Amino acid sequence: MDCKLVGQFVQHLEVTLAPGEHFFAEKGTVIYLEAGIEKELSTNGNTLGRILGAKLSGETLFILRLFNISNIPRKVVIGSRYGLLPVKINGDTMICHRGAYVASNNKVNITTKLSFAGLTGGMGFLLQKIQGASTVFLDTMGSPIVVYLRPGETIEVDEDHIIALLNIGEGQMQSNWSLGNLLGGERLSMLRVTGPGTVYLTPGKNVPQIV
Repeated sequence: MDCKLVGQFVQHLEVTLAPGEHFFAEKGTVIYLEAGIEKELSTNGNTLGRILGAKLSGETLFILRLFNISNIPRKVVIGSRYGLLPVKINGDTMICHRGAYVASNNKVNITTKLSFAGLTGGMGFLLQKIQGASTVFLDTMGSPIVVYLRPGETIEVDEDHIIALLNIGEGQMQSNWSLGNLLGGERLSMLRVTGPGTVYLTPGKNVPQIV
């Protein structure tokens, strides 16, 4: 499988599938596909709890499986609202904003995470939790900033800049309320994240510093 990000302002993803290969994408993200690529909707869980959680967290109840039934390589092109960030996970847990998932080269488990730290830190109470072994493509605006946190290292982030948190648990997130944040042009509360783990951010006016 060959996956290539194309474009500068609004990126799209060109995926070339060898015969028999498949790819997974959020419903409604396909721009076009070549003859020989078949589509199949598979459920992302069908319990009442999953249905309610999906509606609240912005995730889909259905994942689109795209597979090449021809005997030659065929292409499918996937789009997003802004740009695409590839993140490789291998049995890891990734926490994202609502609706961040766009596509992946393997099927991943997308569930709803309730986060009190996310709520008080401004990221939101209902988040997406992605687990599995795959390269996952997330919707993002601009070239990402990646911060690798060693154990004990901490950053404070305005939630508008967060794309995803990789291998960071609830106990590693804490809200930091400060009138100085508000007077400085930020939110009243920022999210304090402590390593180990990886933080993916959109570019903005403030790049967090490790303290």
